[in-house]
Amino acid sequence: MAWRRFFQRAQRDDDLAAEIDHYVAAETDDNIARGMSADAARTAAVRKFGNRAAVREVVYGMNTINWADVLTQDLKYGLRQLRLRPGFALAAILSLALGIGANTAIFTLVDQLLLRLLPVEDPHALVQLRLDGARPGGNWGDGLHTFPYPTYLALRDRNTVFSGVSGQRIESANLLDDDGASSITVAMVAGNYFQVLGVRPHIGRLLGPDDDRNLNEHPLAVLQYDFWRSQYQGRRQIVGETIRLNGAPFTVIGVAAPAFEGTSVGVPTKVFVPIAMQPTIAPTSPALNDERAAWFYPFARLKPGVTIAQAEASMKVLYRERVEEELNQIYFSKFPEARSSLLKQTFSLDPGDRGDSGLRGRFERPLIVLEWLAAVVLLIACTNIAGLLLARGAARRRDLAIRRAIGAGRGRIIGQLFAESALVAVAGAAAGLLLGTWLTELLIALLPAGTNDISLSATPDSRVLGFTIAVMIVTSLLFGLVPAWQNSQVGPSLALREEAGSIAGGRTHVRFRKVFVAVQVGLSAVLLLGAGLFIRSLTNLQHVQLGMRPENVITFLAGPAMPYDDARKIQAYRALIEGLAGVPGVVAVGANRGPLFTGGRSDGVLTIEGRADTSESPFTFFNAVTPGFFTALGIPVKAGADFSWSDWGMGKRQALVNEALTDAYFGGTAPLGTRVGQGSRSPTDIEIIGVCGNARHHDVRGDFPKQTIFNLDSVIERISRVSVYVRTAGDPEQVMPSLRSAVRQIDPNFVVSGMRTLNVQINSRMANERMLSFLATGFAILATMLALVGLHGVLVFQVANRTHEIGIRMALGARRAVIVRLIATEMTAVVLAGLAAGVATAYWCGRYVQSQLFGLDADDPLVFSIAVIALLSAATAATILPALRASRIDPLRALRG
Repeated sequence: MAWRRFFQRAQRDDDLAAEIDHYVAAETDDNIARGMSADAARTAAVRKFGNRAAVREVVYGMNTINWADVLTQDLKYGLRQLRLRPGFALAAILSLALGIGANTAIFTLVDQLLLRLLPVEDPHALVQLRLDGARPGGNWGDGLHTFPYPTYLALRDRNTVFSGVSGQRIESANLLDDDGASSITVAMVAGNYFQVLGVRPHIGRLLGPDDDRNLNEHPLAVLQYDFWRSQYQGRRQIVGETIRLNGAPFTVIGVAAPAFEGTSVGVPTKVFVPIAMQPTIAPTSPALNDERAAWFYPFARLKPGVTIAQAEASMKVLYRERVEEELNQIYFSKFPEARSSLLKQTFSLDPGDRGDSGLRGRFERPLIVLEWLAAVVLLIACTNIAGLLLARGAARRRDLAIRRAIGAGRGRIIGQLFAESALVAVAGAAAGLLLGTWLTELLIALLPAGTNDISLSATPDSRVLGFTIAVMIVTSLLFGLVPAWQNSQVGPSLALREEAGSIAGGRTHVRFRKVFVAVQVGLSAVLLLGAGLFIRSLTNLQHVQLGMRPENVITFLAGPAMPYDDARKIQAYRALIEGLAGVPGVVAVGANRGPLFTGGRSDGVLTIEGRADTSESPFTFFNAVTPGFFTALGIPVKAGADFSWSDWGMGKRQALVNEALTDAYFGGTAPLGTRVGQGSRSPTDIEIIGVCGNARHHDVRGDFPKQTIFNLDSVIERISRVSVYVRTAGDPEQVMPSLRSAVRQIDPNFVVSGMRTLNVQINSRMANERMLSFLATGFAILATMLALVGLHGVLVFQVANRTHEIGIRMALGARRAVIVRLIATEMTAVVLAGLAAGVATAYWCGRYVQSQLFGLDADDPLVFSIAVIALLSAATAATILPALRASRIDPLRALRG
């Protein structure tokens, strides 16, 4: 069939060529009769009617074409056409800029969090060590990638598949300088950290294995490049100088290479110190030799020629040997029930070329969803511009026919039209890049509060520029080729007919534009449904019962810049809470061991005095608080007593449990006076003195956790700083400066960080839902507007094309209502078809976004109903204006035209 159509088209072109030659010969004879010379007569005839071979002689003067000149001419002509139609140019460029800008913004974050490789030597050879399954003891951080330090040492020294195994632990430490103290991110790294990664120094030297031999004996520091530039003005003399971390002196030995911010992507490390300095940097963390504390992040570099699969098989055997050694330790003799959980753990390797990142795990799925939504917006913009170009081509068919008649081949027509599309694409990409930078800043602002130290940039780099150029090329092909191909199908004989000026495009143009409108409606339906789901999910989260009153509550972290002994900490924290209670506008003050609603938690088994062993051990979330904590947060004490300052520092071990734990393990009866212990088979030396109401702890999702809350002074040896909660009588923002001043007056050594309202902190736990609902709604509104513009444009085109027909109908007595119905129903099937396809697509894609929803299913009937009704209503509004305009056509003027 394709070959048959090709020969038919060739035959048709030959017939037209013969017809043109006939007219050229006749015109030449007439010109000679008017007194022109033979050459001048033929040249004038060619210019009037056209002949391909003659045109090449007349216009180009040769049989070969200079394509650079042709391209320049096409671009200049395209610019003139865009200047002549500024409305069309502005609409097309704006549509494309919005689509490209959205994609550029999302890609900027996707690239930095999900795609970018670590700036190290051969990053593809790096792997991360991973464990699946609960580990007996404690996990700090991401339990999948944390190992006890002794286990890391065993795997490092015994493996045969890695050229090096290293690792790190990220902690916050207080940097003391002339301006005071500030909290910074410090990486405690193994001695071979930089060697395994292949990172070179910018100045000085980096840490080595000899700097990590003995515990707390090598106070050395390597600065991150950007931190060195901002904090120390890029002074090269910093090498050899001393900085103070947590009050202890550290000698700066070098600055790491630019662009290297550590292996924790998105959260830049400011200072690197040896892991042997752990007692100074993280004095309340588990000891390095603690077999049961998993908190170290190991990674390794594969030996040349070794694959991940081969290394994993070898390391599984080695890890199993290590497990057998652990099972022979005293711990498992005392707690044999813990053996099964250790044996259930599985070892594996993950690619380490992109480093580890808590931000990646949290935002990977939302960013991918947003990238798809942005791609849909861009596709709608392309179809909209394609429809505009088809309409422009229909209006220029006489001009195109004349060009064909004077010798322009179909390829030249396509090239000329595509040059105009390329100009639109370039202008749209440039505007989209600027818009994308602003949208990226907005996206970063939507990330959770408390992540102001995130190392994400809104400035486009070479990778973003390359992405934008690639998108520009693809979009120009998407919206440019089909209209150019279709509009080039005009035949040169149209230029020879008297009625050619009235040609308005034909059925094929309308058919293409209807297809584009159906696609736009379908894609808009997908975006509207997605936005509806995300909005309902966010609304459900915002109405979750928290069990507390977060309004007018300020929260911040506070702790001494240098280590205090336990007795001094007990005094300092009491002085802090009581001193802040006297600040004007403060109603109540309390503190706990760690910030709420940040994802951090401490959980484990609760030993209950006199409770017989059962198949399921009591499980609880642990917390430690000061007196005033429950009052400050508005958590009621339902039975018994609250903690009291009169017991503070007296060595008493007390606890309150919440109603969820009481219902689960005590049959709903307040267990006042019952003694419990923290951990499996631990001494039951903690007395329950009260029952508090259920309250959220680390997240707003899920059921109320079962909680056991200790008095903070009973665990003071594990406390390096506290999270303070201050309830105010009025606007919290006005009280914040007074709180900062009060802390400095109470204890000049205290460092305050992360001050914000508790509502802001809670909202940070909804960052995914907030970002998805906000951007999906914006994308959906934009896509719907573009689709409605396309629908409206097709109907206007149809009315203009059928003016003569409508005039005849009205002259024969058709009422205005009939004309309105005739035009309005023109696109009904198109809208319904696109809507049906969009709903089906959204239903099928719902499986992918289900994990991002809360309190509803991806096929929620209410959301689907509202979205369909909204889109149908908008489509009706877009069709009514052209239909009313058609009903007002004057029959006499239409027939006269």
